[in-house]
Amino acid sequence: MKTTFTTHSKKGFTLIELLVVIAILATLAGISSPIIMGQMEAARESTARKTCLDIVEGATKFRTDYGVLPFRTDEAEPTEENNYQVSLSTEVGQDAGMLSILLNREEDDDNRMNTNKEYYLRSDVQEKKSEGLYEDPSTGDLVGLYDPWGKPYYVLMCEENDGCTDPFTGKKLRGKNCIAYSLGVNGTGKAPEVTPDRKQGGKKGGKKNQEMSIEEEEAEDAIADNIYSWKKVSK
Repeated sequence: MKTTFTTHSKKGFTLIELLVVIAILATLAGISSPIIMGQMEAARESTARKTCLDIVEGATKFRTDYGVLPFRTDEAEPTEENNYQVSLSTEVGQDAGMLSILLNREEDDDNRMNTNKEYYLRSDVQEKKSEGLYEDPSTGDLVGLYDPWGKPYYVLMCEENDGCTDPFTGKKLRGKNCIAYSLGVNGTGKAPEVTPDRKQGGKKGGKKNQEMSIEEEEAEDAIADNIYSWKKVSK
């Protein structure tokens, strides 16, 4: 008696089935991508804001300990013309020694401002600018501090008791001798200052509903984009 064996062939996906699966995956990717990107951007903004606060906290504590703010007056001097405040950038070589003071990286022991060698700001050197503290190979030991979009932070310091001047509104920020901000994801440059005499489109005695001046429009855009140490911006 002969035994008959039946061979069953495995059926694969048809072209139509593969196209349907690909279409479904593409749809899911399209739906999830904005959500994922939004979460990543929110994480970057949170990192930038924390760094701004860390800079301010470190500078404030240094001032409490030493009676002066952490920058070298031979590199940046507050004068009447700049409202007795200095504008610094955390770009390599543009911070008037602030980072080396706060990070306890001062090399000249004889001219140290941070004489107790305390860490007022902690950060490890990273390989990319967008990852935080960055050491530029072309400048030796000089470091810069960058936000998650690879741009420097801006820092204003003042010794005045009534506080620094908000660089976007021209108002005094009472009790704040140091403020810091990041340009944010859409920032293309430092925002223009808006002083009180630029109200109502930059004209005195004009109509109440007249359009804002170009400077004010740019500042409004910057206020919407930037990340601040002294206030939370609703978006």
